[in-house]
Amino acid sequence: MNFLGNEIFNYLSGMEDTEKEINPVEANTSIYSQDIAAEVKKIQDKYQIIGRQNELTLLLLAFKAKKHVILEGVVGTGKTYLARALADYANNQFFRVDGSEDVLSHTLTGYFDPPAVLNHGYTEESFIFGPLALAMREGGCLFINELNRIPESTQNVLLSALDEHTLIIPKLGNIQAKDSFFTIATQNPEAHVGVSALGEALKDRFVWIEVNYQSEEEEIEIVKLNLSPSTPHLNLIANMSVKIINLTRVHPDLRRGASIRGAIDLAKLIEAYGKKPGLQFWKEAGIMALYSKLELMDGTERNLKEILEEVIEEVFHHFH
Repeated sequence: MNFLGNEIFNYLSGMEDTEKEINPVEANTSIYSQDIAAEVKKIQDKYQIIGRQNELTLLLLAFKAKKHVILEGVVGTGKTYLARALADYANNQFFRVDGSEDVLSHTLTGYFDPPAVLNHGYTEESFIFGPLALAMREGGCLFINELNRIPESTQNVLLSALDEHTLIIPKLGNIQAKDSFFTIATQNPEAHVGVSALGEALKDRFVWIEVNYQSEEEEIEIVKLNLSPSTPHLNLIANMSVKIINLTRVHPDLRRGASIRGAIDLAKLIEAYGKKPGLQFWKEAGIMALYSKLELMDGTERNLKEILEEVIEEVFHHFH
């Protein structure tokens, strides 16, 4: 028996009979008002979001309650897109910060431009506003991608802005946030390199929403949404692409499997091929699309190419 084993083989074999995963919001919509459900539907329709009823509902509730949000989930689960959709739906400008060790306090708040200071002094005209200051002044959405990659000393700048909606800038004065100002931050729970622990005081100013992988049925629909409706063998391509990435997520030699991005990339390569490909092209396209998106488990003696070829071959033979 190969690595898939009986359990994974049954998973593949029973795919046609798999019942749709029950979403907690769909299963018990009575816990939310009809108005909230209607707004979530509007967001889904406007931004072509497949599923995510629960996450969108919680995001919308946090926004209405004027709470700042941390979206926690692995890479490729659509956290950024959810944040953008909510900000746009709420007619809020979107100010993005990508977390890294290079993000310092003045990166968030802004700084005085030396030549302008020489000409005008320490005035607002001489100040280059950072994304935090701009979001507060404009009443927009501050989006911090991978908050836990920002140094702890920089994180402290957020405290008064999130709690009191006030930012003190020396020689300029106070910036009082508009009422519509809110922050959405993300973090990857599996990230270990280059991350800083969030301080208790900062975490206390956020509410938390978990963003997991979506159901297989939803991921298939997402892949199809990214392909031309006239693509030959559309359903087959979408189903196989999603099956392949799902198997990378449970493979014993992989620490990190592929996200929906991997399935989309694979499906678009197959689509570009222009005809129904054989096993060899599926393997070549799969390695192209997924090689950089996987992480080997420590201590494994196998390489990514070998693992991908095995997974793709299993899925290919199941569908043919």
